[in-house]
Amino acid sequence: MRSAGEERALEGRSAPGLIRLSRVSLFADLPPSRLARLEERLPVVRWLYGTPRPAGLAIPDHLYVVREGRLAIFERSTSGHPVIVAILDPGGIYSTLGGAEGPGLDALEDAALSPIPGPLLEALVAREPRLARNLAEVFSERLAMLRETAVVLAEMRVEDRLRARVLQLAERFGVATPAGARLDLGLTHAQWGLLVGAARESVTLAFGPLRLRGELVLEGRTITVPWEVVHRYRPIAETSDEGA
Repeated sequence: MRSAGEERALEGRSAPGLIRLSRVSLFADLPPSRLARLEERLPVVRWLYGTPRPAGLAIPDHLYVVREGRLAIFERSTSGHPVIVAILDPGGIYSTLGGAEGPGLDALEDAALSPIPGPLLEALVAREPRLARNLAEVFSERLAMLRETAVVLAEMRVEDRLRARVLQLAERFGVATPAGARLDLGLTHAQWGLLVGAARESVTLAFGPLRLRGELVLEGRTITVPWEVVHRYRPIAETSDEGA
């Protein structure tokens, strides 16, 4: 979780524009000269919010790196209801490598991605073995997050699922403030419904008691989770930024 000061500094370095490959964990510790050449070589495919996924972001045998904006990864339940299982922010990846079918995706805001063809990735790994370890670490982190999401969605009450999902996302995307972990993803109640597998109306009702008990503080689409609540429900969450 970033502090408010770190968030402002990060925005000052990166906005506006694409995240540089040197700041993507997939390419951590690779030589700057190699990254500079790759930066020049990789195309950028833009995806405008509210439009269908561009054809260039569903090509088989590619790895896709999010360079700007946020995407939702969703799957459909047996009844056909979509459920958002993960959110990708700049630096996140998804894959169609090895003939795998790409995930369901939706742009939560204007986004930009760089496709990396499988043969190019293979050549990069041959030259830079560290890239293979980085790739394994990124997907290991994704698996851990998906296991946690499965536990969250197993909660019976919408209220419990909603609280747990807010805490999960606040740990990943939140900014530490004196009042608590501030989450500003700009999500609507309908999108929160997709995150917890519930109807929009059920989510709206669930926010009510959470707010009344002071477990969540809502200001428009921004949610702040007081530190007391973070510590109560997420004992493994980072706490070093509490005084930020």
